[in-house]
Amino acid sequence: MAIRGKVILDSDKSEAIGASVRLEGQTVGTVTDLEGNFMLQSPVQKGVLVVSYVGYKTVKVPMTPSKKFYNISLREDTETLDEIVVVGYGTMRKKEVTGAVARVVSDDLSKISTSDLGTAMQGLVAGVNVQASSGEPGAASNIQIRGLNSISGSNSPLFVVDGVPYESDPGLSSSEIESIDVLKDAASAAIYGTRAAAGVILITTKQGKEGEMKVSVNGYYGVQKITSTIDLMNASEFTYVHVLENRRDESGVNNTDDNAWTSLQQYANNFFNDSNLYDVIINNYAPIQNYSVLLSGGKKDLTYSLVANYFDQEGVVINSEYKKYNVRANSTFKRGRWTINSTLGFMLGDQRAPGYGLLAQSYTQKPTQSQIDPNASISQSSGAESELNNLSTTMARVKEYTTKTTDNFNGNFYVAYDIIKGLNISTRLGINYTNLKEIKVNPMFELYDDNGTLRPESVRSGIRNAHGRTTSMTWENMLNWSKKIGKHDFKLTAVFSTEQYKYNYFYASIKDLTTNDILSLNAGSADMLVGTGSGQWGQDRTTSLVGMLGRVQYNYAGKYMFSASLRRDGSSRFSSANRWGMFPSVSAGWNISEEKFWKKYRKAVNSFKLRASLGTTGNQNFADYSYAAGIDKNYDYSFGGTGNETLVLGSAQTGYSNANVVWETTQQINAGIDLGLFSNKFTLGLDFYESNKKNMLFPMVIPPINGAGSSATVVLNAGNMRNRGVELTLGHRNRVGKVNYNVNMTFSKNENKVTEMGGASNMYYFSDGKPVTTGSSDLVTVIKEGYEAGAFFVMPTDGIINTEQKLVEYQKLKSNARMGDLIYVDRNGDGKISDDDRVYGGSGMPECEVGLNMGASYNGFDFSMNWYASIGNEIINGSKIYAYQSHTHKDLIYQWSYVNPTSMIPTYKGSSHDNYRAYADRWVEDGSFVRLKNIILGYSLPKKAIMRIGLNKCRFYLAADNLLTLTKYTGYDPEVGSNGLSKRGLDLGTYPISVQMRGGFQLEF
Repeated sequence: MAIRGKVILDSDKSEAIGASVRLEGQTVGTVTDLEGNFMLQSPVQKGVLVVSYVGYKTVKVPMTPSKKFYNISLREDTETLDEIVVVGYGTMRKKEVTGAVARVVSDDLSKISTSDLGTAMQGLVAGVNVQASSGEPGAASNIQIRGLNSISGSNSPLFVVDGVPYESDPGLSSSEIESIDVLKDAASAAIYGTRAAAGVILITTKQGKEGEMKVSVNGYYGVQKITSTIDLMNASEFTYVHVLENRRDESGVNNTDDNAWTSLQQYANNFFNDSNLYDVIINNYAPIQNYSVLLSGGKKDLTYSLVANYFDQEGVVINSEYKKYNVRANSTFKRGRWTINSTLGFMLGDQRAPGYGLLAQSYTQKPTQSQIDPNASISQSSGAESELNNLSTTMARVKEYTTKTTDNFNGNFYVAYDIIKGLNISTRLGINYTNLKEIKVNPMFELYDDNGTLRPESVRSGIRNAHGRTTSMTWENMLNWSKKIGKHDFKLTAVFSTEQYKYNYFYASIKDLTTNDILSLNAGSADMLVGTGSGQWGQDRTTSLVGMLGRVQYNYAGKYMFSASLRRDGSSRFSSANRWGMFPSVSAGWNISEEKFWKKYRKAVNSFKLRASLGTTGNQNFADYSYAAGIDKNYDYSFGGTGNETLVLGSAQTGYSNANVVWETTQQINAGIDLGLFSNKFTLGLDFYESNKKNMLFPMVIPPINGAGSSATVVLNAGNMRNRGVELTLGHRNRVGKVNYNVNMTFSKNENKVTEMGGASNMYYFSDGKPVTTGSSDLVTVIKEGYEAGAFFVMPTDGIINTEQKLVEYQKLKSNARMGDLIYVDRNGDGKISDDDRVYGGSGMPECEVGLNMGASYNGFDFSMNWYASIGNEIINGSKIYAYQSHTHKDLIYQWSYVNPTSMIPTYKGSSHDNYRAYADRWVEDGSFVRLKNIILGYSLPKKAIMRIGLNKCRFYLAADNLLTLTKYTGYDPEVGSNGLSKRGLDLGTYPISVQMRGGFQLEF
C-alpha cells in the first residue's frame, strides 16, 4: 500500500526538506522532497513510521490500515539528558550517569585543522588540560585529565577505541570519530584498573545506520603563517653594541675608543653582511589541506561504514611536513541472537622534521656573518675566527633533517550472543600493529674561511637509521545480565581480559658521508670501530596484563542510581611478589527532578541530579624489567697512560633493580550536580574532586660515585601527591525567530601539591629541566614537598650594580663583581650565593582554564567561534636567555653602560657569565594567554536548489585558527609544554604555533 505524508518543523512551520522516513524493522525508506512531502510503498498495513531530521527529535508514528496520509511535526532536540554516553564496557543514558563523564561529538572536533586529537579537544571539556608540545606538523599534544597524575613517565590518559585499549594516541582522523567520552573521575575509570590513573578517553568511530547509502565528501585548503618573532639585532645594531662593549676595560670603567676601533679594523668584512637566519628557516604561507570521504548505510541486519581521509601539512619552518592517510571500515551484522561487528583501520604517516633546536640555533647567528643558503653545500664565511665553529654548527642544524614513516594496522572483532532475554555473552579480539622507520641525516657540506681555507665540520656528517615495531593484542570476554522488576532495574557485568604488548627497536649509525644523494648506511665512510661515533643498539620488550572485573548497577524508577565495581589486575612490570593490584569503586546519583515533590518546579528546572563517587585506580607506567638489573655496552673506556691510550668498548650497569616496588595508586572522591533549566535551554554541570596519589613511581638518579655512570637510575616509590579542583560547564541554546544560537563555557581549576617525598631530601631536580638546552647546566624544575610537581625554583635577583655603593656592598659576596653586573640575593644570609638561596618561581601549570564556544545559524548561514584561556601559569623564556647568551638580542643595545646608567639590563660579558645564567628569576614571565582558537563563517545552499542535482547538503565555509592571541609573554608563543611535566613552561625555542586561514566544503549525497 502507498503511504503519503508531509513533514514540517515545529519551530517555524517550514518544510522539512530531506528528512528520513522509513518503516521500522523493514528495508523500505525514503526522504522528503522540496515541499516536505514523502511517499513510500509499504509491504504491511500495520507498522511504525520512523522520521528523523538533524537537530530534531526522531518521531515514531503508528500506521493504521484506514489512514493513507500523515501530517508529521518535528520538535527540536533539546533533551540532552536522554543522550546515550559510553561509560566503559557499556552505555548509559546521560541522566543515569553517576560519575564525571563528558562528551565531545564529531562536529566539534572537525572545526580545527589539525592531525592531532588533543588539539581539537582543547577547551571543549572542563578538567581536560591540552597543551601543544610543539607547532611542528605531526606533533602530538599533551593531554592531562584533572592535573598531573604521575611524576614518572607519561601523564597521558588511556585511549580506548571501540572497546580496545591503546597505550598512546591512536592517530585517528576526526572524520573517523563519531564521539569521544571522557571518564574523569576514578569511579568511572576504575574499571580499566592499572592504566586509568590519568583518566580514560573512550572513542567511538563512525558506524553505519540502517537506510539508504549516504555519501559525504569534505575538504579544506589553507595557508599558515607565524605572526610573532624574537627581536634580534641587525648588522648596524650589532656593530654598535660591539663598539659599546669594547669601550670598557675588565674593571667596567669607561675606556677609550681604541679597543673598539682596533676590533672593527680586524673584521672589516663584517660591514658587507646583514644576515638574518630567521628569514631563511621560516616558510610562511605554507599550505595545509585535508580531504575525506564517508560512505555509510545498511539494512535491518547489516550496516556498514567506510571512511578515507588524507591530511597534508607543510611546516612553517623549513624541512618540516606531515602527511597522513587514514582508512577505516566498520560493519555490523545482526541475525537472531547473534551480533557480529568488525572494525579494520589503517594509517600511514610520513613526517619530515627539521634539525633539533633549529629555531633556537637561529639566535646564535651573528648578523655580520654570511647568510646561509639551506640548498647549498658550499659556504664562505666572513666572520671572526672564533665564530667559525658557531657558523659551522648552525649550517649543520639548517641542513639536518629526520624522516619518519609510520604505518599502523588495527583490527577489532566482536561477537555477542543473547543466551536468554537479559543474558548476553560476548568476546572481543583487538590487534594493533605499528611499524616505524626513522632516518636522521646530517648532510655533508663545505665551509671556507676568509682566506679560502676549508674548515673542518663542527658537526660531522652522518646518517642514523632506526626501525621500531610495536604489536599489541587484547582479548576480552564479557558476560552481561540485566533484569527489570517493576521499577527496579538491575545490571551485572563480568569481564576477563588479557593484553600483551611487544616492542622491538634497533638502530645503526655511521659518520662521514661521502655523498648526500644516498640515504643509507653505505654512504658513510667512518670505520665501524669503537670511538668513531658509529655504532648500533637495540632492545626488545614484552609487557603482559591480566584483568578481572565485576560491576553491579542499580536504578530505581530513574530516580536513584547506584554502581559499584571491583577490578583485579596483574602486570609483568612488577616482581612476582607485587604483581597484583585491586581497584574498587562506588558511585551513586539522585535525580531529584523525578520526584513527585519537584513537579511544581519542573517547568523552570526540568532536570536536577546530584552525583557522588569514590574510586581507586593504578599506575604501572614505568620501564619494563625494572625489578632486574640492566647492563649497557655502549661505554667507551680508555686504558693506558698519557700518549699510550687504548680505547676499548666497555659495559656499565645503568639499570638498577628494585624488586620491592609496588603499585602507584590514586584514590579520588568526586561530587557533582547537573541542572537543566527551561526545557534544557540552560544547562549546568558542576564537579568538585580530590585525588590522592600514594607510592608514586619515580626513576631516581644514582650518584656516579657508586660506579653507575651519569645516567643510572632505580625505580622507587618516592612519595605522595594530591590534586584538588573544581569544574564548571555552562550551556545555553535557543531560537529567536529564524536565528538559532548556542553558547557553551567550560571552567577548570586544579591545585596540585606534592604532599610527601621519600628519601633524605624533600626536593629533587629533573635532569632535563633546563631552560636552555645548549651550553647550560642550570636546572630549574623540581619535585619538592609542599609545591606542585614541576615547580620552578630560581635564583632571586635585585636589579643590577649601577652605583659605587652597590658595587662595594656586592663585592662582599662576590669579589669579582663589576659595574653593570646582575645582583643575586643571599636569601639565607650565609654570606655566599648558592642553590640554597633559590625561591619558588611558579610553574607551567595554569591556575585555571576557560573555554568559550559560540555558534549561530540563520537562513543557511552559520557562524561559530572557539576561545581558550590559560590563566596563572609562568614561562621561563629560554629563547630570550639563549639570544642574550648568544649576543644577538636587540635588548643588548640598551644594556647598562656609563652612557646609559639607568638601564636595568646587565652588561654582556660572555655567554657563561653570571649575568645571563638561566636560573635567574628575571627570565620568569607571565605565561597567561587568551586565544581565539577557531572562527568559521559558512553558508549552506538551499535544499530546494541542491536536491535537483542529487545533493542533500552543500556547504562552503571560511575559517581561521589561532587568529588572535592576547598575552604579555614576549616569546614566540605562550603555549609551550614539551613533555607536560619537567619541561612544561620552559620555552626551549619550540616550534611555534601558526595562524591558519582556510576555505572548505561539505557535500552530502
